[in-house]
Amino acid sequence: MSPEVVFYRGSLKSCNYQCSYCPFSKHRTSQREQERDRREWFRFVNRLVKGKGPGNVRALMVAPYGEALIHPWYWEGLAEVSQAENMEAIGAQTNLSFLLEKSLEYYEKSKGKVEKLRLWGTFHPEMTRPEEFARKCRQVWDAGIALSVGAVGVPGNLEQIRRLRSLLPEEIYLWVNKMDGLKREYTEAEKEAFLELDPYFWQELTPVPADVEQCRGRLFVESDGRMRICNIGRVMEGNWYEEGGAHGPEEEERENRGQNVRGMPLRCGRKWCSCYLAYGGRADYINQILFGPYPVFRIPRRPKAVFLDIMGTLLPKEALGEGKGLENSRVPLRTKLALETLRREGTLLFQATTLPEKDAREICQEIGTFFSGGVFAGGAHVYAEWENGRQEYFHRLECGSLSGIEALKKELGFRMLSYRNGEMLYKLTLVRPGRRPWNCEEQQRLEEALDLRYRGRVRWVREDFCLQLVAREATKANGVRMICGWLGIPLSETGAAGDSPEDEEMTGLWKQ
Repeated sequence: MSPEVVFYRGSLKSCNYQCSYCPFSKHRTSQREQERDRREWFRFVNRLVKGKGPGNVRALMVAPYGEALIHPWYWEGLAEVSQAENMEAIGAQTNLSFLLEKSLEYYEKSKGKVEKLRLWGTFHPEMTRPEEFARKCRQVWDAGIALSVGAVGVPGNLEQIRRLRSLLPEEIYLWVNKMDGLKREYTEAEKEAFLELDPYFWQELTPVPADVEQCRGRLFVESDGRMRICNIGRVMEGNWYEEGGAHGPEEEERENRGQNVRGMPLRCGRKWCSCYLAYGGRADYINQILFGPYPVFRIPRRPKAVFLDIMGTLLPKEALGEGKGLENSRVPLRTKLALETLRREGTLLFQATTLPEKDAREICQEIGTFFSGGVFAGGAHVYAEWENGRQEYFHRLECGSLSGIEALKKELGFRMLSYRNGEMLYKLTLVRPGRRPWNCEEQQRLEEALDLRYRGRVRWVREDFCLQLVAREATKANGVRMICGWLGIPLSETGAAGDSPEDEEMTGLWKQ
């Protein structure tokens, strides 16, 4: 596999808090145990910084059993990792009980980059009051450290969590984890109360089936080098410290075959992703849109506009089985809940599809009211409406005489659909019956059948059994640029998702 995100869990199994439910509050580490944890941590850091582990790691999250950040060596190691040019984000789970001034002194003395720090802080009502915890959060925030904070959704602690939310800056996201030991379902009133505090709490309440294909970009490493896909996954073959573990041609070939660093198949061993570290670290596009490229830190992006492909993204391709029509498709529950959340937070949603607008409306009837327009017909039709305005644009398709293409109808077995705005042609689609996919050679023959003067003015889009022809400048990415220009939204404050080569430029716009 080729991980971009690595979790590290050391041998430290102690905490300075004594929460009644936590086994690690009962253990006090000896000096020898602390020294062992320090050696193991720097062994891991050294290999990571030198790039000798598998993959091209860009983010590191320390996910300890106990509390790691009260120990100076973790700050020193994080600082060392932050200096690596390829590392974009580093951080840890913590109860925020560390002395901030002293800890930053360790970090800065080791030349750590504060702008790369990400902290996931947990509020423990048994050990600290909301006022004290909120004060510490503000200190961390004012120091330029990005963070999210939260608590376990214990119904009896609801008022304390509400108090904490009222004391925090609006910019700091407060998350709520489902209480696994509740031994009953949350009541509707409790769900609503926690959703009011954490608009993403539905993630905790919606089961996520395990899918190893979504987990190739992350790796969980134990102190002795044992590796898992995530914190609850089965131990894999291989070890972080094995020689030859670095990512190279052979490793990439194994990855393409769905295998791990020693050529063994990747196995999860779980039916469900049952906690945030498991489901939040996956490559699902929902995670990327809500929390950016490294969702493990649980810090929301809050984009101003989001652009979504339909087939394979909003709707899984298997949603249209044999004999099913567009009207029978269903949007997955997690997708629908994510869209509802984005809308409530003021994000404008747009479709981005090769489908004409009419077909897009039909296939997305269930969620049609969520959208404010979109990029349709592969970028040939761009439409947006918002509170104070409405804009629409069609790219004229200039392709000259179609007689050469029509002469190939019988031989290649297609019918031709034309799409117009009034008299203006903006898209042609060549459809093959029986879902026969187009190939490169057939596309080339059709391209050569066009009048030579128009070949440079058009763009071909091949999708399975549909071959589409639009103006050269008509692309999803250009449609996104156009809508963002109308709305005055920087591309850096958008999000996009799609699953085909047609979507690649669009999905990379916000990273530019």
